[in-house]
Amino acid sequence: MDKIGEALMFLRESGDYVSGDFIASRLHVSRTAVWKYINHLERLGYTFQKSKGKGYRIAGIPDKLYAWEIDRHLRTDVTGRNIIYRENVDSTNLLAFQLALSGKPEGTCVVAESQGAGKGRLGRKWFSPAGKNLYISIILRPHIHPSSVYPITFLSSLAAYDAIEELTGIKPSLKWPNDVLINGKKVCGTLIELSTEADAVRFVIVGIGFNINMQHDEIDEEIRNKATSLLIETKKIYERALVCGILLNHLEEHYRYFRQYGAPGTVGVWEERAAIKGKTLQIDQMGESYRGIAEGIDRDGAMLLNIDGETKKIIAGDVSF
Repeated sequence: MDKIGEALMFLRESGDYVSGDFIASRLHVSRTAVWKYINHLERLGYTFQKSKGKGYRIAGIPDKLYAWEIDRHLRTDVTGRNIIYRENVDSTNLLAFQLALSGKPEGTCVVAESQGAGKGRLGRKWFSPAGKNLYISIILRPHIHPSSVYPITFLSSLAAYDAIEELTGIKPSLKWPNDVLINGKKVCGTLIELSTEADAVRFVIVGIGFNINMQHDEIDEEIRNKATSLLIETKKIYERALVCGILLNHLEEHYRYFRQYGAPGTVGVWEERAAIKGKTLQIDQMGESYRGIAEGIDRDGAMLLNIDGETKKIIAGDVSF
């Protein structure tokens, strides 16, 4: 946490007026520096009551995904301990990929208030209105063979599943390979991108789009009957930094499990949560459709579909029940 974040922490913990001299002494900076911190926080959307002889008191906190706001809710060791915040980016995945190439450590996150060119699976556009949802990409550096990387897709959907349950009490559903649904509508999706060598993964970028405070009429008309948000489902507005912190807490839990038990362990957890076995599915893939009964998920993350008594392994596709 930087000096500005520390100054804010003092004010927040007090709940009352805090003198500039006290903040300066605690941070080992000048009184002028404290004044500059307060001015900077005001430009970021915070409001303060100011009184001569008393100092400053917080009057309002913006719903922003600032690193220090997310940090308040983290109980992780690595994930989210280095957060890069942007008002707007073309894509959080693209920026995270560039940062990973430059050597940024595992657990580094890119968060943005909006995306100009957010994308989902198969090159689809991800609708990214400003200040409503969570757009985040996390750098992971697992020591695994490229053939074992696919189940990392499941980590983020499992983390979102747990976050939704913790925040709302609602038990969502999982849709292969990477969607989280509430009442049959998509609330969260994942896109992973990776860099590999011949026999090792250099890094994985886990991109997550999570609909939080979007109203029904703010959803793109093309997907309005297929998408939802926490606000739509619960009629409550959520502090997005809190949602982000809880999501990252659960992501680290599932990533730790993945490193301990490997792909089969994570696949087993996802398969159990999704209750996929025995369901009749149609999977559309590259212009072809397959209809059959799900036998489960293979250890590499592929769907095992029984079609007229024969098991077909499907790596990717769009599922409908």
